[in-house]
This record gives sequence, structure tokens and C-alpha cells, in this order.
Amino acid sequence: MSRNLPFILALSLCAMHASAQTWTQKADVGMAVANGPYARTGAVAFTIGSKGYMCTGQTATGFSQDLWEYDPTANAWSQKANFGGTGRYWAAGFSIGSMGYVGTGLEGAGAATTQDFWAYDQATNTWLQKAPFGGGVRSHAIGFSVGVKGYIGTGVNGGYMQDLWEYDPAVDQ
Repeated sequence: MSRNLPFILALSLCAMHASAQTWTQKADVGMAVANGPYARTGAVAFTIGSKGYMCTGQTATGFSQDLWEYDPTANAWSQKANFGGTGRYWAAGFSIGSMGYVGTGLEGAGAATTQDFWAYDQATNTWLQKAPFGGGVRSHAIGFSVGVKGYIGTGVNGGYMQDLWEYDPAVDQ
């Protein structure tokens, strides 16, 4: 029993520490107010520096193109330039440096998926169209970045996809 005592004590301390962690509610997303009282589904999110961004998605009133920036220091949301592509939901996104990237997704209820790809330039508050996503049309994909490369993978296009694609912004492919 004495050999297990340090393990049991460490486990107890970890459990006590974990139970002390809590979630803190922050300001409601401005996009919910701008589009009426409806919740949004299928929005895409990315971060640039210390700010968070959410755009696109579906509400009870349609498919959105709006982009919202969250400033955690001010605990406030502000609307930015609308997404450059069509309104959509279940797109994928990621960020590299001072640019946010969004592409793929569904353009409407029962509509075909898309493979267009856009970059948001935080410095100029503008969207720039980039080379189409190389993995074809899809929705429900995941996006992330590692270093100076972005990745989009998995998703749905008539079936469940299992692939992963790398994007290099230096050569736009």
C-alpha cells in the first residue's frame, strides 16, 4: 500500500486542480444580433494574432457572408468586411501569419459544395480570391495550420473523405 500512496496523492491533487477550472462567459457574438434572433450553424473560425474571427454559416434567414472579429482585451465583437465568396456553411478555415483563409463548404440548402478559396487580409480588411482548393468540392472539412502551411482535409462529397491537402501561400497552391 505504501508504494501506491504517492500515486494516489498525485491523482487526488490533479483531480482537485481540474475541478477548480471553470468556463467564463464572454460577450455574445455580434453576428447573432445582426441576423436576428436566430442561432447560426456551420460557421467557420480562425485566429490572427490575439483576435478571433468567425464568418459564414447558416441561420434561419439564409446563408451568411459576414465576418466578425473578437477582441478578448475589450471583450467585444466588431463586424469586418464580408467574406468574398458566396454565403455558405460548413466551410473550412485556418490562419497563417496575418492572413485568415476560408474555402469549400455548402452554398445553400441541397446545393452543390464548392472548392473556391479566399484569404482575409487583416491589415487591409479585404478578401482576396486564391487558387481553388486542390481536393475538389466538399463540405464539413477540417482546416488547420502548422508553421507557414495550411491544411484542409476530410469532409463530405457524396461520401466521407479521408484525404489531407497542404496549401502553400508563398506559391498559392
